[in-house]
Amino acid sequence: MKKLMLLYALAIGCLAPTAQAAEFSAAAPTVLITGSNRGIGLEFVRQYAAAGWNVIATCRSPAKASELKALAEANPQIAVERLDLLDHAGIDALAARYAEQPIDIIVNNAGLMRGPDRGQMIGTIDYDEFDRFYRTNAAGPVKVAEAFYKNIKKGDRKVISALTTGRGKHGIPVPGFSLYKTSKAALDALQVEMAIRWKRQGVKVITLMPGRVPTHDEAPGTVQNAVAVEDSVAGMIAILDNATMEQSGQSIRWNGEPVQYE
Repeated sequence: MKKLMLLYALAIGCLAPTAQAAEFSAAAPTVLITGSNRGIGLEFVRQYAAAGWNVIATCRSPAKASELKALAEANPQIAVERLDLLDHAGIDALAARYAEQPIDIIVNNAGLMRGPDRGQMIGTIDYDEFDRFYRTNAAGPVKVAEAFYKNIKKGDRKVISALTTGRGKHGIPVPGFSLYKTSKAALDALQVEMAIRWKRQGVKVITLMPGRVPTHDEAPGTVQNAVAVEDSVAGMIAILDNATMEQSGQSIRWNGEPVQYE
């Protein structure tokens, strides 16, 4: 029993938040970005840091995020922190550490994307994965928003955003992605609920569609209608910079076009 308790304690210690030392500017706005270790999230870090923002860049495994750590080593206004969307206690602990820090914008970029596979097809649904997809893609961003709500209230911009893919039948039109696209549809609906709940507090809730940005493992030229990650992120940042209360609860494409659903 003692050996098991020791192993458990060591495991918990390995999951403790890891931070890259940062020196935030009191005069600069602050953004919190989830899933910052690669792709769209990493590009958000690059562009916000280049614009002089304080950046709280989070990911599940900071020790493995070599590009992110290199950015932070070159810019003292980037803090690298551990955040796992499935670890609600860890999210609360991170929020407690930043309790006095105003945050202007939250970018809920992190999510679980996989497919096509049989576990996401009706008739062969993997219900363990069902739970993991929904806890990650729907519950996780809401938990981040709740945990850092007081920080957002202290900020000047007061914007909470999340990246999505399109609702239900408007999502990926092929079998094998049911858990991914419907968990994102659930997030879309929760974003609307968040906008309604916090409207009187002046908090703007924006859902963003980044376009078809090629991932790190896709060969160049294989994605139709591809959008360069630099362009997608620059467009989304422009939307967040100019977000209004009238737009709160809306879904907006990276190029500024509002998304109209049936």
